[in-house]
Amino acid sequence: MSGRPSAKVGAFTIDVDSTGMGRGTWKLFVDTWNARMGDLYPLPEFSASTVDGFEGIMRSVTLQETVVNELWGSSSVRTQAVGTHEHDHIRLYVGLRGVTTLRDPHDQGGDAHVSAGTYFMHHVVTENHFHTTPEIGRRIFIFPGDALRSLVAGKPRTGRATSPAAQILMAHTTMVQRTVSDLGPAGVHAARNALLELAKGLVLDHFDDREPTFTPALAQAAKDLADVRLTDAELSPAAIAAHLHVSVRTLQRAFASLDESFSAYIRRRRLEEAAAALTASGSRLTVSEAAARWHFTDSSHFIRAFKKQYRATPAQFAQRA
Repeated sequence: MSGRPSAKVGAFTIDVDSTGMGRGTWKLFVDTWNARMGDLYPLPEFSASTVDGFEGIMRSVTLQETVVNELWGSSSVRTQAVGTHEHDHIRLYVGLRGVTTLRDPHDQGGDAHVSAGTYFMHHVVTENHFHTTPEIGRRIFIFPGDALRSLVAGKPRTGRATSPAAQILMAHTTMVQRTVSDLGPAGVHAARNALLELAKGLVLDHFDDREPTFTPALAQAAKDLADVRLTDAELSPAAIAAHLHVSVRTLQRAFASLDESFSAYIRRRRLEEAAAALTASGSRLTVSEAAARWHFTDSSHFIRAFKKQYRATPAQFAQRA
């Protein structure tokens, strides 16, 4: 990896399963962070209880001067000393589980609490102390100051992580985490620019849905929403488009370059869930019950769709399993 900060790209994951709990895991994370991006974003000093008792997984992705750090822990994290470094960057905290408390950020006027399902974005000029609850999940985005300073400086932003703009940003981030190791220079540049533009969209509560760079993130956000609503009778492209504040045509355009339409994706995922339920240990689910639960017109329709996808009827599939 190049020694110039602007050229850095990649990902690293540290977890207790591979390194052992406590100091060994934490020291490896700190050493790797300092080697990869400490010159850009120095870490504060953490409490002894954090270092000695850490249990969890941390994954960091670097795209030039933009960083996404994700933490899932079963022990609390607390700073001990924050140093006197001068900063000029934007941090976005997204709560996934538990609570992160930022102690008296300079632009907040009191503590900032980031609970699951919420976000907090502010301009960082001096480091501040923070602590978390024992069960914690969060993503921290670090953006260069000049990219978002005009939108955030002096006016920190808070909101729900379930907003359309937040869900599309999170979907894009997940795709970046999965693919960053395979990205070439052009892909890194595009992924980084999309992160910045989607972060701006979070602040402004809208994004340019005609921008082709965002279509993969839009499609992924739609898939994520559909996956948790597969047994919902109201699930449809129109319902998801409305939830994401885009037109059905825009949503369809996002799926145009993929192997299947959004409607086909919903049908395939419903059949996958039905197949898993029918073959689960001790399952007494009938074909007619499965058809009703995953909203097929009737048993015949369900059997035809199932056979087309699995080349077997539900009964034959269950027997093979």
